[in-house]
Formats: sequence, structure tokens, C-alpha cells
Amino acid sequence: MIELQKHVLNQVHHNKELFIKELIKSKKWLSYTEQENLKEWLLQSKFQKYHQIIEATLSPNYQIAS
Repeated sequence: MIELQKHVLNQVHHNKELFIKELIKSKKWLSYTEQENLKEWLLQSKFQKYHQIIEATLSPNYQIAS
């Protein structure tokens, strides 16, 4: 699942809203360890412009509305 999310995030990174939506889906679908791995991958690749969004969304304290 993490590889699929990497692929999807890579495809939508040009659109901030889509990127955020997919990042939130990642938060719902991935385990904590997978979220940490995804966060590390995102911050080490071309997604630096979304640094604050990535940190906030993949933080353990981030709450997703049901």
C-alpha cells in the first residue's frame, strides 16, 4: 500500500489540494510505521515545498474528521 501511495503522491504533487487529499488518505490507510516511512521519503524527495503540510498531516496528533 505504501508503494501505491508514493506513486499517487508523485503523480499529484503539482496540485496542492490533490496532494493534501492523498496525504490524508495515506494517514487513514497506512500503519504508523508506514506513515513514518512515507514521511521520511516525502521529505527526502522533491516534495520539500510541502514540508509543513507533510509534517502537520503525518504528525501523530493530526486528527481526521470522520
